[in-house]
Amino acid sequence: MKRSHDRCDAAHDSFTQGVDNTLRLLHLLAPLDTWMLTRVEGNEQIVVRADDHGYGIEAGSVFDWSSSFCIRMLEGRAPRIAPDAASEPSYAEALEALAAAGNEAPISSYIGYPIRDVDHQLYGVLCAIHPETIAISPEEHDAPIQAAVGTLESLIHMRHQVDSLEREQETLRLEAHTDTLTGVYNRRGWSFALASEEDRCARHGLPAGVVMVDLNGLKLVNDSEGHDAGDRLIATAGRVLRETVRDIDTVARLGGDEFAILFPETPIDYVPDIIRRLREALSQAGVSAALGACSRDTRGDLQATQAHADKAMYEDKRNQRNAH
Repeated sequence: MKRSHDRCDAAHDSFTQGVDNTLRLLHLLAPLDTWMLTRVEGNEQIVVRADDHGYGIEAGSVFDWSSSFCIRMLEGRAPRIAPDAASEPSYAEALEALAAAGNEAPISSYIGYPIRDVDHQLYGVLCAIHPETIAISPEEHDAPIQAAVGTLESLIHMRHQVDSLEREQETLRLEAHTDTLTGVYNRRGWSFALASEEDRCARHGLPAGVVMVDLNGLKLVNDSEGHDAGDRLIATAGRVLRETVRDIDTVARLGGDEFAILFPETPIDYVPDIIRRLREALSQAGVSAALGACSRDTRGDLQATQAHADKAMYEDKRNQRNAH
């Protein structure tokens, strides 16, 4: 098992080194101050890796997506290669917005190309910025930059494969931490899964969601129908949650009638639909529950995400009580 983990670590290192080498080569090709591989999540543009020579941008830096040069490039309002960004009306508009927001870092030249994920959805943008106008020929530079885009997309695909292998190995380790009543993982298994996914999120700037579930009325069932009926209710809830989520998601019983679910690579805009599906599935099985959810962002970790989801779950429970 340790040898497999060593291979996964080496593959993750290869991803980082591959991206860094590609960015360095792009800097040699077109010497803009900063070349970046960025990922887009919601209204955030998150820097995955950067080759920076002046702006002070590093992995983990976050920019507002809606006011960025990159969104204008993706929408076709401005060219991918702009030696004089201020001469392009849409980029000039972005510069005005940045100045109004107090961002005084000058951007005179810009390059941006979309990066696609394994399912051909938008992963993010390969982009570069420079404080002065610089001679960049779209005719000469487009083909080699497109080749670099292909290299980066291959590295992202490889990283997905490594992550999948890593999660499969974790599943084998988690089998020893299974709750006997429900068949889902116990609290110790949850802690292991959360820490492992946090490591991936921190390395690659990935999103992840946490949903907390607390059953309603378990004490009433235990008092009126007996503890066997209460156990059946808990077991039903565990089965429903396990059957409703994806294979890569982690369901755990943290104790009593409280469950937690980890959703890897799940951005915040997916959360409302996840809550709706889980609530409907539980209701159809005759299980009443309070649910709360939160997505990890770049300013926190998955433990903080769980705490926020737990708070949202208790708010849902209070709202349900007040409705009756």
